Amino acid sequence: MTLNDDKDALARADLFEKTDPFESIPPALLSSAEINDYAEATGMLCPFYRDQLKPASYQAHIGGDVIWWDDTGHKRRQSVKRGDVVTLPANSIVFVQVEPSFRLPYYIAIRFNLRITHVHRGLLLGTGPLVDPGFRGKLLIPLHNLTTSDYKLDTNEALIWIEFTKTSYNFDKSNDAGGRFNVEFPAKKRDQSADQYLLKANDGNAIRSSISDAIADARRSARSAKRGVTLLTSIGFLAIIGIMIGLYQVYLQIGSMTQSAQSLVSSVQQSIMPISSDAKLAAEKTGTTQTQIDRLSQQIENLSRELASLKKGRGSRVQ
Repeated sequence: MTLNDDKDALARADLFEKTDPFESIPPALLSSAEINDYAEATGMLCPFYRDQLKPASYQAHIGGDVIWWDDTGHKRRQSVKRGDVVTLPANSIVFVQVEPSFRLPYYIAIRFNLRITHVHRGLLLGTGPLVDPGFRGKLLIPLHNLTTSDYKLDTNEALIWIEFTKTSYNFDKSNDAGGRFNVEFPAKKRDQSADQYLLKANDGNAIRSSISDAIADARRSARSAKRGVTLLTSIGFLAIIGIMIGLYQVYLQIGSMTQSAQSLVSSVQQSIMPISSDAKLAAEKTGTTQTQIDRLSQQIENLSRELASLKKGRGSRVQ
């Protein structure tokens, strides 16, 4: 059975707003039979589809306005009905209306929550709030897409489940009867649009997830850090190249000095050899004793060995 005549639902809601057609039903969480009876009698939600009843709740689809703010802070809007494609951006908050309009009598309150299927897919609604008796209008629900991917919402699937609770409201002891004080739903809060709700919530400012901003900040920091690392890497590489060039130049200078020293040593060695013979000859002609000649020869030979050792040591260092 389907009840989708909104004018008829409004007339029923006005008639049974404070008059309970089923007084024998005690205050409690309503089961499917009682939800069906009250929906048909009081028009408390429209449209109403009996096949969407569950044992103690009612499933409702998305339907109406879908509102969100993009990364640039611009407000976006989409009007949605069953079968339309709705995409929830990654790490976003999207406000959606559900299909039925509610006209709750003063003795029925509702709570709602996201279907567990959507929760398992990464959406979050949080604990469904209590909607007070006397509320009239469409529900505006904030959906949080906590995943890193856009979420394509299947509007042919129910979005939320709703539970109905009959309260202990007693009309015989109401304010009009001089009994206990009863607070009724403010008339000015009835039948508000989605924009009115959001304006009251944040003065018309963008309402966006802090997660997307945090990710954007992290990406900017990563790009800055990458540029810094690249710069430091480039500077470090150039410094290393400069050091290598400097060391190579020193090496060439030292090598050149070493080669010059080797040449000098070789030249001295070549000069010593004839000096040794000449020294012996000169000593004999001047009457130098054999002991003095031997001592001089020994000194020349020691110098020659030291030069040879010096040459060998220098050469091994440059190889």
